[in-house]
Amino acid sequence: MSYDLLFNKALSLHDAGQLDEAEKVYRQILETAPNNAEVLNLLGLVAQAKGLQQQAEELFYFALKQKPDFAPFYYNLAFSFKLDNKPLEAIENFEKVIALKPDIKEAYNELGLLHESIGNTEKALQNWHKALELDENYPLPQINIANCLAEKDLDKSIECLISLINKYPDEPLTYFYLTRHYMEISDWGKALETAQKAEFLLPASDDIKAMLGQIFQAMGNVSKAKEYFEKAKLLNADNIPSLLALADFYANENNFSEAERYYKRVIELAPKNFDVHNNYAGMLYKQQRTAEALEEYRQAVILNPKSAAVSNNLAIILRSIGDYEQALGLLFNALNCNPDMDEISVNLFETLLLYYRTGNADALQIAQNWLKNMPDNVFAKRLVSALNGEKNGGNPQSCSDDLQSTVVNIQSALGSNFLSSEDNQSYSEKLFDRFADNYELVMQTLDFAVPMAMGRIAGSVEGRVVDIGCGTGFLGMVVKTPQNYLIGVDISAKMLEKASEKKVYDELIKADAVAFLQKNKGFDWVMAADVLGYIGALKDFFLAAKDSKLCFSTENLNDGDFKLDVSGRFKHNPQYVRKILTEVGYKNIYQEEIILRTENNENVRGTIWKAE
Repeated sequence: MSYDLLFNKALSLHDAGQLDEAEKVYRQILETAPNNAEVLNLLGLVAQAKGLQQQAEELFYFALKQKPDFAPFYYNLAFSFKLDNKPLEAIENFEKVIALKPDIKEAYNELGLLHESIGNTEKALQNWHKALELDENYPLPQINIANCLAEKDLDKSIECLISLINKYPDEPLTYFYLTRHYMEISDWGKALETAQKAEFLLPASDDIKAMLGQIFQAMGNVSKAKEYFEKAKLLNADNIPSLLALADFYANENNFSEAERYYKRVIELAPKNFDVHNNYAGMLYKQQRTAEALEEYRQAVILNPKSAAVSNNLAIILRSIGDYEQALGLLFNALNCNPDMDEISVNLFETLLLYYRTGNADALQIAQNWLKNMPDNVFAKRLVSALNGEKNGGNPQSCSDDLQSTVVNIQSALGSNFLSSEDNQSYSEKLFDRFADNYELVMQTLDFAVPMAMGRIAGSVEGRVVDIGCGTGFLGMVVKTPQNYLIGVDISAKMLEKASEKKVYDELIKADAVAFLQKNKGFDWVMAADVLGYIGALKDFFLAAKDSKLCFSTENLNDGDFKLDVSGRFKHNPQYVRKILTEVGYKNIYQEEIILRTENNENVRGTIWKAE
């Protein structure tokens, strides 16, 4: 077959998208004409279309050796460098294109995009304006200029892009940029509308499919999100946002082997992608692969040291292996980055308690410095109150060599200047919101015995029953019968969400325990499992519940009335509890000592109470 026939056949296959077949014919031509610049260039375009950018770059170089002053070859080489994430090399070769043919508007537009990608906005705008000097009706630079406005004025950028839609209604890039802006401000309805228009105009775009997946995911439509991420992956097997999203889905479904395969592929494609290291680390830690998780979190911290979440997560792992000092450093870094992230404060609270229990006197000083720097942080207040102690209306004792001796009885919660009732309520709410997802697993691990014991001691629980501090519904599952109307009350909205899944409560109400009982009467039973550990003085609670039968638990204290323990919970002396119950008017009082749970490999002793 003649050269012309072979060449035309290859071009036809190429135009039809049959890239492998076209490549075979191109290479057949090169066997007899190894220096054919046109064929080398076309082979480069095939490699470029197949995502093999390094191979494409080599082929374009070979073509340029034969025709060193041919602008289209430089353009193709520059475009492969762009796709290969080599912006400086791409800029150099687009500039060579312009030096040879200064009237190629597309080269100026691409230069603008490249300069924008490396943060050189001024150069980007210069190149887009040059493109418009060549063709004032060229839509792409106009759209890029409008999009660039978002850096300083997002509303203005959106306004300009909308006006360009009227001018160029069939240009998908306008809808693409608008979608990104709507996603940035979480306007998911408008984002969906513009993304679907972009998809209609450019149905083969994997980036638009991935964008739609992200939108549906944000809107809570998981099945639709997965569908679009899979579509994006079919169009481009290396679409990073889709691979990462699918990895996260598999990890959440505990399909760890499939998730790991996707995570590792993203790391191969984008080793400096922060999200993949962070999310992969989370999965590894979930599998108790601590050493591997530690390394991935470290990579994530290197990539984004200002991420509060990743510093927090790395600290948790370091704490789990006993490296409290590094863990505390990371947690304070995380808190400085995001002071409003309650999870960090909870983890600081726990880590300082563990550090304290190693006998390290620095724990108290660190806690005091935390409170000094963040005087409104309820966790810092609670911790200093526990470690430093209060006596006689809130006069803190000085720190002695024996830190245990500084944890003293709190004689009157109402007299405390350290933790107000509002602080105590805020502390409890944030604490249980934080632990709602894992509460049941933790309680099972601690052999939490209170609900079953209360159900046994209370006996037949009929009429209107309120479960104060119901949590995720442990006690409700024990006491619910057709003979009662069960109301669950908790300060944590997230705990109530978990409780609702059990379908044992007739009502669920978000409220503070004492405030609810003071405003609501007429209950046959008031029950409180492991709740009074978050209340110091009990008189107000008992007064609010006095018209009802009571069943509740307390953690035992041998000396004094009650005290805030280093665990962050109050312990109560059974003699004090019985005394207050009697003062309030309860006459028939039953108490039974049990092991409430195990904690730090030790039994925690407490009392179950029934009072009428």
